[in-house]
Amino acid sequence: MQIYLVGGAIRDRLLGLPTPYEQDWVVVNGTADELINKGYIKVGKSFPVFINPESGEEYALARTERKTGEGYHGFEFDAGPDVTLEEDLSRRDLTINAIAENQDGSLVDPFNGQKDIENKTLRHVSDAFKEDPLRVLRIARFKAKLSPLDFVIAAETKTLINEIVDRGELSSLVPERTWLETEKVLKGVGFNEYFKTLIEFKALDDTYPDLADLDVDFFSHPIIQKAAYEDHSKQFRFASIFYALIKKGKTNIKDKLESMQHNMRFSNAYKDIPILLINSFDLIQSDLSDYSAEHLLTILEKLDAIRRPKNLEEILNLLLLDADDHFMQKKNLLQLSLNLVKNIKINNLKESGLEGSEIANKLREIRLIAITKEIENSNI
Repeated sequence: MQIYLVGGAIRDRLLGLPTPYEQDWVVVNGTADELINKGYIKVGKSFPVFINPESGEEYALARTERKTGEGYHGFEFDAGPDVTLEEDLSRRDLTINAIAENQDGSLVDPFNGQKDIENKTLRHVSDAFKEDPLRVLRIARFKAKLSPLDFVIAAETKTLINEIVDRGELSSLVPERTWLETEKVLKGVGFNEYFKTLIEFKALDDTYPDLADLDVDFFSHPIIQKAAYEDHSKQFRFASIFYALIKKGKTNIKDKLESMQHNMRFSNAYKDIPILLINSFDLIQSDLSDYSAEHLLTILEKLDAIRRPKNLEEILNLLLLDADDHFMQKKNLLQLSLNLVKNIKINNLKESGLEGSEIANKLREIRLIAITKEIENSNI
């Protein structure tokens, strides 16, 4: 039984990038029983994958794949002990991902992945690439990840991608699976290059129908460009798409967002920031001269910032991607107002004798007075 390090850890090390925290391993000339007897825990359903109980890393038996049907589920696997390392590497998507490392540190590179790394080229390993439509999303994701290094897709690989798209194979991808790739690309830099690549291959209709009306120029918008390459959360990066839609004057943005969530079933964590922005954008973008106490408190209420101060922080950080000359003054006024009113709570009025809506109205009145006094005495 021989064990080889494979995949992203080798690729990223050769590229000079931070290597993944967890590493992937392939086992050649081994069996499931051998690994189980060594204490490994079987987790794979479609094919044998095992977890090393000491490191928590995945060990997969070397396997081959054979296309048996349409889509990305239509495969039959052979993970017998006679499957060779080269056969296992040959089923991988790109040459840069088809490099293995022996236990003595020597590299096994039957498909010239190192040469493609040197030439900054994303190239398929074999024509089997076109049998799995998910690989279109994966190559777009690698194009995004490696965009700071100016990687390009090989011409012959582009031909295979076009064949996949033309056959309509992308329609077999369930939206939830597409969203998993989206989350992965949002974690790192260059998510806009992911969408640009899919647009280049006319692949948005089948993968992101709610974004299919957008073009390459849209994903070059300065707002998206900054969000893609600055240090931000994946939820923030996703929200930047909808900020750019607002700035472009697009309509029905909320409907687009809700349709996208319905189709792809992503969590509300991705929906929250765009909705807050949609609800508050016009108010925040008003002229500085409109920033009365009433205006400031209304913005805080729209953002539910008194209960959830983080909401204001998220929206201000998003708007900072395209700030006007008065943005910092607006930001300071909003933060000052929030600091004033967040400690003025309904508990302060329980002894007042007021009831129901009277309490809420009085609470708002007190908050307005506090903001008014402060901004009159402020130099902001």
